[in-house]
Amino acid sequence: MRTTKYLLIGALGVAAVLLLTSDKAKPMRDELADKAKKKMDKWKDRLNKLNSNAMDSVEDLKDMIAGEVKGLSSDARDRIEAILSETTKATAKVKKNVSEQLS
Repeated sequence: MRTTKYLLIGALGVAAVLLLTSDKAKPMRDELADKAKKKMDKWKDRLNKLNSNAMDSVEDLKDMIAGEVKGLSSDARDRIEAILSETTKATAKVKKNVSEQLS
């Protein structure tokens, strides 16, 4: 098992060296880079859309609860509004972090 493992690692190393250093491999590297960029852009768009939907949902929930909590004490209302506000901030922070990591 160990021999097979070492042969596989060696073969991957040789392939990586050939791919990274060969002039003939430049078109392949460019194609791989283009594909990777397209995939990254696709995932970035998906994550941004997901995050936007989450932020919209939190805002809708905040608006809905603001109208429904009139019967609660002011302390309970304040706590609920604080939680929703923190959730909105956390969602925005996640969106920022994801965008930075994918850039």
